[in-house]
Amino acid sequence: MQIFWIATGLAVAVSLVQGAITTLVEICEGEGLWTIRFSLGRREHLWWTGIALALIASLGCMVLSFLAGNNSDSLGIILLASASSLAVFRYAWPAWRNRHYCSNRWAAWTGPSRTGIDKTLVPLIEGDDPWPILSKEVPAMKQHPVDIRLRLFKSRLIASDPTDILKAKRRTIDSGMSEKQPVAKEKSSTIVERGPDNRTGLYEPIRQNQSASLLWGAYIGFSPRVSRGILAVPSRLLKSSPLTGSGHDGQSVCLTHGILGRNKGLAPSTFILGLNTKILEEKSVQWPRPSKVLRSYFKEEMEAAYGALSKNYVDAATELALLLADSNHTLIADWLAARMEHQDLALNNQVARLGASDDDLQLLYQLSYAAMLVSLSAHRKGRKYRPEMKLLIAYWTKFRGGADPLPTWIASKEMKERVDQEERDLGGTDLDALIDAVLFGIKTSSSAENTATPVTK
Repeated sequence: MQIFWIATGLAVAVSLVQGAITTLVEICEGEGLWTIRFSLGRREHLWWTGIALALIASLGCMVLSFLAGNNSDSLGIILLASASSLAVFRYAWPAWRNRHYCSNRWAAWTGPSRTGIDKTLVPLIEGDDPWPILSKEVPAMKQHPVDIRLRLFKSRLIASDPTDILKAKRRTIDSGMSEKQPVAKEKSSTIVERGPDNRTGLYEPIRQNQSASLLWGAYIGFSPRVSRGILAVPSRLLKSSPLTGSGHDGQSVCLTHGILGRNKGLAPSTFILGLNTKILEEKSVQWPRPSKVLRSYFKEEMEAAYGALSKNYVDAATELALLLADSNHTLIADWLAARMEHQDLALNNQVARLGASDDDLQLLYQLSYAAMLVSLSAHRKGRKYRPEMKLLIAYWTKFRGGADPLPTWIASKEMKERVDQEERDLGGTDLDALIDAVLFGIKTSSSAENTATPVTK
């Protein structure tokens, strides 16, 4: 009889835990608590395994009770056997199969975010590590549902959005409540000299009365949270087993939305791209690229999401989704961990210190999505450098070499070392062919040659 009650107690406890977890997941998805939901998703395989093991243990106790002569347990054995099978094959097994995807989904949606900072707020970002100070100078703010996290332990990371912090700081100054810290002087029109280890997160150029681009995240002290761009993503793509509108596996599409929700910058409609998909497929480390047959289905998804930006943006989004679909989980995790989806902030700051003009910096930004596709196509575990300089030199040589020589800063010792770093650890990958593949369909008009503005087919 004692064994019977042990089995019954286990079954009841499992039922309560399963109900609580299921309810929490439904609340998170229904109320847009996506940071909590995706954080739980990383451990989904563990809790379903625990539930399955508890049910199996309860079933074992029930069988022992039956063998001991408690014949009234036969119905309980049947019910627990059914519940155990359901927990293992319907929940635990699929959760284990998806565990790497759920981990990469968290990284794709919660990695560093690039956001625009209004020109009136840029002067507030001062010093080499301004964010801990700024966050303490403003009152606690109500978080957006997407940003909310379950905090089991006290964290020193900044929970608020940087734009919210800056707006609150500006309101405090404008209302005269902060007399101890007068309004900072606006930056001059020259490039601000900052050390290579600064933690402002600002991309150059920073100019008076101009908006700036900020890359923020855990690397400068902010708590990871899901990008608010998730609010525009269909719910079918946010499940643990996502589907596209056509019914195909939507894992790579969900990862793509997470990445593109964080790395657009100030002018995504100006990205330069001219894909030769055949060469890009054949020269990539993901070859033979079996997911290429899904191109039309993925493009339909991306046109619905990004069609208002530009054709180049839709093409880049489609190709990124296809590359992710053909990449193994370990490669994706390593690529995201190295922040290869973002324009290289350190390189941007470095070339500004070397004397790159605003037009040069803008061209590096415009080529950033092409560099993203090349970097994933050539990525091997341990690679840390996007081929941004190789791509810039190739573009300049192909489309502007006849009219303008390469900028003098490109010939510096630092940039030669950078190019060498981009060419290391390629294995058998033809990096030059991949670069040609993303510049293939570009042609420039006479005016575009002087402005670095592309005219694509």
